[in-house]
Amino acid sequence: MAVEQTPVVIDEDLCTACGICVNVCPKNVLEIVEDLHIWTGSMCKVARPEDCIRCKFCENSCPHFAISVLDSGIEATFQDSKGNTVTKSK
Repeated sequence: MAVEQTPVVIDEDLCTACGICVNVCPKNVLEIVEDLHIWTGSMCKVARPEDCIRCKFCENSCPHFAISVLDSGIEATFQDSKGNTVTKSK
C-alpha cells in the first residue's frame, strides 16, 4: 500500500490559523479547525484534498511559509473527505 500524501501539506509548527489560505483557495480545499494541541488553539486543515487543483494560491499567499503543495507530475494517494482512497496526478 502506498504512503498517504495529500496534495497540500501544512506545517503545524508554522501555521498561525490566519485564514489567508482558506480565503484564496478557489476550490474550498482548506478550513480552519480548533486544535488545542497547537499553540494558537486552531490551525488550517486540508478538508477536501480530492478537490485540490494544485494552483499553489495557498502556498504563495501564506505569510508564514507553512504550506507546501506537491508539484505537478507528482502522484498523490490519500483518503478523500468521504474515506475513499483516491490517487491523483497532474
